[in-house]
Amino acid sequence: MNAGIEGILEIPDGIVLVEYGARDHPEWAFYEIIRGWKKRGKVPLIIDIWDTLHIFLQNLRFSGAEIDIEDFPVIKERGTVIVGNVLGRIDVVEDFEHHVAVYGKIAKKAPKESRKYTVVLGMEKFPFVFLDDPPKIERYFETVTRRYLSIEGRVNVLFLNRSIASEYLTKGLEQDSDYVIRVSKRKTHLIKHPGEGI
Repeated sequence: MNAGIEGILEIPDGIVLVEYGARDHPEWAFYEIIRGWKKRGKVPLIIDIWDTLHIFLQNLRFSGAEIDIEDFPVIKERGTVIVGNVLGRIDVVEDFEHHVAVYGKIAKKAPKESRKYTVVLGMEKFPFVFLDDPPKIERYFETVTRRYLSIEGRVNVLFLNRSIASEYLTKGLEQDSDYVIRVSKRKTHLIKHPGEGI
């Protein structure tokens, strides 16, 4: 297992940003994180934005790898493909206060231990609805990211496709994250950790 991922599996809390490009294979980082946590008896809560979870699992299957997440709690943010134990859906993302309220209500259905380990897939797809409105993106960081991804005693892993995400979104998430891992093909590189910026 990659040393960067191995180290992330042991952190007590923090936000981990996993960046990748269109030609990379972030599903392998996802695979290693999920497999590593499962070995440690941890079942994370997965936030699936616009069916990214389904895409990751399909890409793994095409490469001959399988990972069973049918019992994993999942919150769907838009999208149509049901994978895992879906606890609920959030279809309104433009109204942040509504979004946070619905998210909080659904997240309470997840086992308490699962809420300590969250994986968010498809971060770059979430703010599409207001990409041309920077003030709304700033409100997104203030209202959604910083409030519902509280990190005390929790580990939150955010997957972001840099090829799609705006520079504003990418830089904002890099700034908010304690750790940044960059995927190159199938390999991962730790490029930011506490005490050392990008």
